[in-house]
Amino acid sequence: MKNYKFICLILFLFIILSIVLATFIGSADINFSQVVAIYKYHIPFFDISMDDMGLYSIIWNIRLPRAIIAVLVGGGLALTGCIMQALTGNVMAEPYTLGIQSGAGMFAAFSIAFFSKIPVLSLIGTNALAFIGAMVAMVFVYIISSRDKFKSNSTLILTGISIAMLCNAIIQLIIAFAPDNAKIRGIVFWTMGGLGGTHWEDIPVLFIVSIIGFIITYILAEQLNIISMGEETAIILGVQLDRLNRILLVSVSVMVGAIVSISGSIGFVGLIIPHIVRKLIGSDHKKLIPIATLTGALFLVWTDIVSRIIVAPKELPIGVLTSLIGVPFFLFIIKKRNQGVKK
Repeated sequence: MKNYKFICLILFLFIILSIVLATFIGSADINFSQVVAIYKYHIPFFDISMDDMGLYSIIWNIRLPRAIIAVLVGGGLALTGCIMQALTGNVMAEPYTLGIQSGAGMFAAFSIAFFSKIPVLSLIGTNALAFIGAMVAMVFVYIISSRDKFKSNSTLILTGISIAMLCNAIIQLIIAFAPDNAKIRGIVFWTMGGLGGTHWEDIPVLFIVSIIGFIITYILAEQLNIISMGEETAIILGVQLDRLNRILLVSVSVMVGAIVSISGSIGFVGLIIPHIVRKLIGSDHKKLIPIATLTGALFLVWTDIVSRIIVAPKELPIGVLTSLIGVPFFLFIIKKRNQGVKK
């Protein structure tokens, strides 16, 4: 696709427009001039006073950082989905279906529940624990699935789903032993995925992790193209598979750990977006990675907007909405694969 750079530019502009629109849309009735006035308030050349601090807080401290985080989370999940599908050769692979998100979630839930009871948790931090959980889950999935003598990709997915179920069961145990109801509510809402409690302070770490992860993956895109031809071909062409796997799996774990610790468990973005983009533009990872990342960012911004207004004034957890979209899509992929096998 010769015009893929133009597509990236259009997607980027749509993301910027969507972030701006996200500050307008919500249960509170806010008009265009009010939002523009708040943006002007932060531009040095405009001498504007701010009278309604409640309105200011809704737009600048709640909606705007939430929209930016939706971009980073959506892009990060789509990127990690691209990586996992390339490494495994399985279009159903993503951090959610491989249990990586659930592993990160289990460790993060433990941190949330017992942060005040176990002093060492305050030293480690929820982000670091989520990363450790993602790594532990990934290691278990690969150790168990590697014992399959037939090396079936379905074994990898089934192992990931089993690990996810185990982690989710442990999360329920953590909830049962949580010291107070406030922590229980926090963990339950967090396991469903949501961006409601996000702030400006969450953006720097997530932004840095996402940018570094994207750069690393893009640099290695040609090698991902080669391994899609098969492991034997990749080895003949000089790809160091063990080194490539280690680098990218650590990158996935860091990104998933950062994402889960901030947004909770948001599934199927890494499954849906790379699959659709691959169908539209092909499997060249030099093009697939940036377009899928931008598409994932755009998708989650609008999914978050819908989650805020669909049951207004209440809010639907964004993870519930992505699952309602993702589960039928997952079943559709399975059906198509089975039809391909029968032919």
